Amino acid sequence: MQIEWKSDKLEPFLCKQFGEWPGVHVHWARVMPGRMIEHKNAYHEVNVAINGSLVTEKVSASGKRVVTRGSSGNLCVTPAGQSIAAHWDEPIENMGFSFDPQFISKIAAENNFSPNFEFIEVYKKEDALIQNIGLTLLAESRSETPSGKVFTDSLIQTLTLHLLTNYSTTKVANMVNGGLSGYKVRRVKEFIAENLEDDLNLSEIAAVAELSQYHFARAFRKTIGLTPQQYVMRQRIEKAKLLLSNADLPLVEVSLRTGFKNQSHFTTLFRKFTKFTPKTWRDLKLA
Repeated sequence: MQIEWKSDKLEPFLCKQFGEWPGVHVHWARVMPGRMIEHKNAYHEVNVAINGSLVTEKVSASGKRVVTRGSSGNLCVTPAGQSIAAHWDEPIENMGFSFDPQFISKIAAENNFSPNFEFIEVYKKEDALIQNIGLTLLAESRSETPSGKVFTDSLIQTLTLHLLTNYSTTKVANMVNGGLSGYKVRRVKEFIAENLEDDLNLSEIAAVAELSQYHFARAFRKTIGLTPQQYVMRQRIEKAKLLLSNADLPLVEVSLRTGFKNQSHFTTLFRKFTKFTPKTWRDLKLA
């Protein structure tokens, strides 16, 4: 993608931020006026106009050239391989998503969607869910106390299935509405307990229950009453409490054994759940 800026004397990016996960890239930027040269992307693109307006020019699947003017909140879905160009005469704020087609196909197959599908060209529809998930992912990417892979995996699964359900030609999958069996609950809980030191991701936990990530997250919440991310975090805190009862174990060691990024991350989240710092908790328990 190539952009020609209206002025070569001003910094084009007023501010920008990026986040990247397997199969998904999210970016947000506030930029000066410019023009995006017509091109074709190898990825499925979803763009949300946060502030400002721009003119988009696409060549549809039928070969028709379509020109649209988007404004704040508008959504633009561009399937991989479709030509697109745009220009804007005033500063704009935009958020965009790039999805690897193989990643999308994998998620579709795991959730029993029909395999042959295309994304629908969308130009002006607003979608608060897409915008909110994008902003949450970006906030998570820059957070000093991230919630972990289970949280971001859940967001990406929700976003991807939302796009497949609402902006593609695929047939809606039969949703799993039931909870987990007692046997699967035990297996999942044991797996989480045995791997709390690691930065667990949703796919490996879901694999224990032999479900897709999305269906597992729904079934787990229905059975346990918590999201997988909430449950994992509570288990980390409970394990930390047990380890803190050992006065000889350094706090940094406690944080590592319970899967926190560092001691600062551990302290922040422990205080959030207990209202005490780890040191204060230990002092009170050992007094």
